[in-house]
Amino acid sequence: MLTAGFELPSALATSHSINNRRGVIFGSEFKVSKTEACVIEAAWSNLKALKEAHLSPHSMRLTDMTAHSRPALPVLPCLLLQNVFLTTLIALRPRWPARSVAFLVYTYALALALKSTAGSPSRDFPIGCMLMKQFFTAFHLLWLTDPLNEFRHERDYVSPGKLPFLRRMYWALCVFYSPRGVGWNYEIANVPPRTSQPRWKFVREQLTRALRWYLLADFAKAYQGSLLSSSPSADLFSVSSQGHIRRCLNILAISSSMFAFLALEYSLLAALFVALGWSPPRDWPDVYGAWSESFTIRRFWGLSVPLLASMPQNAADAPYRRKYHQLVRRYATSIGKMFCHLMSIRAGSWGSSYTQLYVGFAVSGLMHCGGDFMVGRPLASFPFFVAQAIAISLEDAAIYAAKRVGLTLPERLGRLIGYIWVFTWLYISIPWYLDWAVKAGAVDTRSLPFSLTVLLASSVASSVARLATGLGVSLVLTVA
Repeated sequence: MLTAGFELPSALATSHSINNRRGVIFGSEFKVSKTEACVIEAAWSNLKALKEAHLSPHSMRLTDMTAHSRPALPVLPCLLLQNVFLTTLIALRPRWPARSVAFLVYTYALALALKSTAGSPSRDFPIGCMLMKQFFTAFHLLWLTDPLNEFRHERDYVSPGKLPFLRRMYWALCVFYSPRGVGWNYEIANVPPRTSQPRWKFVREQLTRALRWYLLADFAKAYQGSLLSSSPSADLFSVSSQGHIRRCLNILAISSSMFAFLALEYSLLAALFVALGWSPPRDWPDVYGAWSESFTIRRFWGLSVPLLASMPQNAADAPYRRKYHQLVRRYATSIGKMFCHLMSIRAGSWGSSYTQLYVGFAVSGLMHCGGDFMVGRPLASFPFFVAQAIAISLEDAAIYAAKRVGLTLPERLGRLIGYIWVFTWLYISIPWYLDWAVKAGAVDTRSLPFSLTVLLASSVASSVARLATGLGVSLVLTVA
């Protein structure tokens, strides 16, 4: 008999088997099909593989999370195991008892991974965020939707349930890694226009964009290299400690490098997949919106910076909807709607809109908390994201009040005031996130291994030094 529950560590310490394909979960006996029995066995095999990779739960405690005390995380095997396991669950579509056991085992395996280290805080943080992003995606796909029955791609000519198993797994993998649903029937609202460029023109454009993003990241990282050198200690560093102008530059440099690396990866992947013929150019719409549209906090997070938060549109913002997207909107929105359903809040109402707003930012914050946990700063990111939801609520209230009293402004003046407001709020709030991240080492402030900016600066410095030396010698000879 197979016994499973919340005490997974003790359950794993005992032998288990499936007799006559029957099991017990939470004290209730249930029958399992052959497929579901395979899912449950695969779940335990997943954990066994992690344990063999020296991720023993008995050697890891929440109170002992220093980098030297934690086991090393085998990043590639861990990610491969999770991808295979989760896509198998989607492809097999087991009933809830087997799915519950498998999801609990997956959650426990995720906890083991978060208690390990990839070698440095600057690697731990993005890996922790990625693991939590996978968790929320898995929760959305396994519990809030039914992909095999609900999802279809525009190039699906056969029902996914009728595909051979390996083809069905590949289909499930495509669903898992299509957060915006481009070309799917669950495509989120306001995705940028899909390009009709020829294949090789698209590849050239993406490579050009990748070069631009690299140059931006290179310049920003080179600037960051001077931040800690001008601070007496990393523990004392603050982006706000060097005056107002340097504070703005510090925020811009650290933030722009994060955005640049994400866009750089996207452009390179788009160029690679299209060049190899694995996908057409129209499957790769732009990743960011126009920064010129960021004249409210809601628009900044929901339109221009789509990777970090879910921004459900409400009636007050209806005139401002544009063709943009959010890469975490898929699961953040579905979880927000789940909360609205549980609280019996009417869809489309004021309460529904703001419940989804706060749940969306809370989910975004929890996703980043995976990285916080791996660098030993649990929940450090969470207050920053909740603060953004509060700021948007105040912003909406101000806009509503202005409309109620009949206040109208010329469009340019209104945008100018909006830009000043957004700049002021980010100037105040972003250090709440960046200060702890830099101190914890979650943000790598070193220059890139190959930096054109550093090479150029070194070359200019050498030329200036030689010129100064030559002028000095000439002056001495002239005086003599």
